[in-house]
Amino acid sequence: MTTAPYGTWTSPLTAALAATHDGRPEYLDTVGDEVWWTAPRPREGGRRALVRLRPDGTEESVLPPPWNVRNRVIEYGGRPWAGVPRATGGPLIVFTHFADQRLYGYEPDGGGAPRPLTPVSATGGGLRWCDPVVLPERGEVWCVLEEFTGPAPTDVRRVLAAVPLDGSAAADRAAVRELTDDRHRFVTGPRLSPDGRQTAWIAWDHPQMPWDGTELRVADVTGDGGLAGVTTVLGAQTGPEAESVAQAEWLPDGTLVAATDRSGWWNLHRVDPATAVTSALCPLPEEFADALWKVGLRWFAVLGGGLVATLHGTGGTRLGVLDPATGDLADVPGPWSNWAAALAVAGDRVFGLAASPATGYEVVELDTVTGHARVAGSAHRDAVAPAFLPRPASRTFAGPDGRDVHAHLYPPHHPEFSGPEDELPPYVIWAHGGPTGHVPLVLDLEIAYFTSRGIGVAEVNYGGSTGYGRAYRERLREQWGVVDVEDCAAVARALADEGTADPARLAVRGGSAGGWTTAASLTSPLTEGLYACGTVIYPILDLAGWATDETHDFESRYLESLVGPFAKVPERYRERSPVHRADRITAPFLLLQGLDDVICPPVQCERFLDAVAGRGVPHAYLTFEGEGHGFRRAGTLTRALEAELSLYAQTFGFAAPDVPAVDLGTSRPPAAATAAPAPATGSAVALDRPRRLRPGERLAIVAPSGGFPRAELDAGVEVLRGWGLDVVVHPTAYGEDDRLSYLAADDAARARDFERAWCDPDVAAVFSGRGGYGAHRMLDRVDWPALRAAGPKVYVGFSDATALHEALATRLGVATLHGPMPAWGPFAADDGTREHLRRTLFEPATVQCLTSPGARALVPGRARGVTLGGCVSLLAAGLGTPGARAGAAGGILLIEDVEEEDYRLDRILTQLRRTGWLTGVAGVVCGTWADCGPYEKVRAVLADRLGDLGVPVLEGLDFGHGVPALTVPLGVPAVLDADAGTLALDTPGLV
Repeated sequence: MTTAPYGTWTSPLTAALAATHDGRPEYLDTVGDEVWWTAPRPREGGRRALVRLRPDGTEESVLPPPWNVRNRVIEYGGRPWAGVPRATGGPLIVFTHFADQRLYGYEPDGGGAPRPLTPVSATGGGLRWCDPVVLPERGEVWCVLEEFTGPAPTDVRRVLAAVPLDGSAAADRAAVRELTDDRHRFVTGPRLSPDGRQTAWIAWDHPQMPWDGTELRVADVTGDGGLAGVTTVLGAQTGPEAESVAQAEWLPDGTLVAATDRSGWWNLHRVDPATAVTSALCPLPEEFADALWKVGLRWFAVLGGGLVATLHGTGGTRLGVLDPATGDLADVPGPWSNWAAALAVAGDRVFGLAASPATGYEVVELDTVTGHARVAGSAHRDAVAPAFLPRPASRTFAGPDGRDVHAHLYPPHHPEFSGPEDELPPYVIWAHGGPTGHVPLVLDLEIAYFTSRGIGVAEVNYGGSTGYGRAYRERLREQWGVVDVEDCAAVARALADEGTADPARLAVRGGSAGGWTTAASLTSPLTEGLYACGTVIYPILDLAGWATDETHDFESRYLESLVGPFAKVPERYRERSPVHRADRITAPFLLLQGLDDVICPPVQCERFLDAVAGRGVPHAYLTFEGEGHGFRRAGTLTRALEAELSLYAQTFGFAAPDVPAVDLGTSRPPAAATAAPAPATGSAVALDRPRRLRPGERLAIVAPSGGFPRAELDAGVEVLRGWGLDVVVHPTAYGEDDRLSYLAADDAARARDFERAWCDPDVAAVFSGRGGYGAHRMLDRVDWPALRAAGPKVYVGFSDATALHEALATRLGVATLHGPMPAWGPFAADDGTREHLRRTLFEPATVQCLTSPGARALVPGRARGVTLGGCVSLLAAGLGTPGARAGAAGGILLIEDVEEEDYRLDRILTQLRRTGWLTGVAGVVCGTWADCGPYEKVRAVLADRLGDLGVPVLEGLDFGHGVPALTVPLGVPAVLDADAGTLALDTPGLV
């Protein structure tokens, strides 16, 4: 066992590894004797795949990228798919696609593509669908329809609707039948009775949230498929009788089983739909359901014989089988500590998603006849050896006035390291989102990322959390920003007082509502001086803004219960908001925000940063293009984790050399750099742009590599002089080394020419005359401090000049131009190549959007970053050399090459992957591959080595050794839109 300071332990669990395992299966259901579910794909742009488990155990993803089985109903989404078996032709699947929010029909065994069933609307958020029930006998799918009626997020109505399966509504909104009116603001999907003569659903209205009060509605199904006789049989939204009905399903005898919290706990009750008479089935001080954050969650499912498979527990959930006739509840044995709200049945079998402190969520099958449970699909695979995982424990702490505060403790753990005897470990207090939610005690590789490095984590289920009964949940009523802050602080102080945590090295961290709690904790007088730093992730920071028009409809009146009605207590909104207490913040903080977040929009962060500006508080603000509420892309997740570790390293005083250092020294990073602050040797950060050229200025041509054919160089020089430039050619350009003929001169002479050109005050631009080989050899002989003193200048080159592009970026911080060189034949011969370079040099604002006729998406998506790259073999050759870039994190990586066969390109890209150099890259642009063999083979390598990075990849942009060749600025903020085939620069390449 090695003794080392906490935080410095070497761990095999990298941020990239944790990111690729982020997310879990969801929305499990059965289709005949098959089991289906959605699964995360962080490396495929964060999409949700649809997975099929056949009876023989074969597991397959049935929809390739870019299909994304997900929707935006109430923004958090709802059950996005349903299916039915058919006697012939295989199953019929209906699903929602995230990109256009349409409902699609799909026959996976029929060989055809998905076909749209619903239209697109341009009004507001359009048309959205969820929680479908496929009814082939009616030729329809019944589901929830969310329809926007105007531009505001609250201009919306929700109804139950029937969509034709024949596709007749794909372009005709009028072909969709509405089954209910829109008198209720929110509804869940329909549940049809066993005989098909009745249906049930749950409804509620503003200002209630579904855990405050809902109604269970029942209606008769008429002969023509309409609904009649609608009545409420259980629940109430307001007053002393208010109760939350979270789920309802039909029993074989025509009664309903429903989870309601009328006893103070979500327990199961039988409901007679004819009389509304209700009786408790198994009254226990436990939860048999939870908060309905997504439409279509299932905490219980009814087996064919009438038994009920149900989740239940306090703080966590276990699976049991309930006999409604007797109230007997038999639990299922197994190692799992928590089950997700995704139960389904097929015959006597129950399927669910379960996890433990050592395993992620996997598909578990219970045979109710034998009582045997087994892992059936999505089996857990260790990302690292189990010895590196934490050994957590659930604890109850004493909060203010002695109230219970529940938490899960994850101490630092490593099989080969321990901390010094005289040192206590740092701890991070994690506040969960919601706030009406909770965190279970299950494996979380983000937590293990920190504990395996010697940083402890305590996840707090503060007052207001679910899982502990309604009274515990109600503690937060009108007390948000007080009770949650106090409870997290109580855990932090207890850990310090008992000698578990270093009191000087406590941090707080959370996302969404947990981001609010974190920011409130850093600005509250209740916690002054407690936390050394904090990580605030897509937070709420200004209550008044969020309560008016800065969030979505579902939560638009949530604050009335959490804080109080805005009209009655406006001063409370101001007093508790971190944006109005920014003068109290002194601890360093990291702020992480998705730019597409409509739940907690970026304007909240920007307002807070304006309030903090100029106060000297160390902080960093990282934004992520294409990310919404909850990060999904592998690159984003990686960068966020590494930035968080860097914050702790800098604040707690330990070294973290394996991650890029986040810059805490600026008040607000430039917009282009926010996605990836870089270490001294550079990841991807916006660089200083040189001044554009003017006619009459001097341009120097040098030979960092080989010499030049005189005829081709002379032709190029004439072109440059024709642009009004004063061209000088340095002595080595026409030379050939006596010993190594592929070099223009020895390393010292070539370096000297390059220095003289750059340091000459009369020279405005330096061009490499041609590529070849040798630039890497001379880098260590260049007097970089002298070049830095000379200031930024225009540099143009490509191919072997990639070594100089990288050196100028990391050593001088200067943006450069990846473009054609004067001794390269096409420079003088190709009009398009030549003109694009001329405009970049003299009129850079006219060439900010780069595209080509053949540019297309290899991996779809959109990303923001800073351009970097060049000849990919040169990038790989520079790995680990003095002054080399640490990695491509936050960058839009441009790659091309010449005369590299497919297997050699594979080796080069594999080297970049295995060294971690590609970790956190925002996007990739592939140029030309001259003389690299058939493009089909090259493309196969690119797809294999880049396709699973979880970022957009554009192929076919004309830069590099092919003709025509675009000039591409490097070190400039840009947006890559792979679907549009464009790379758009935020600013011109030259000032």
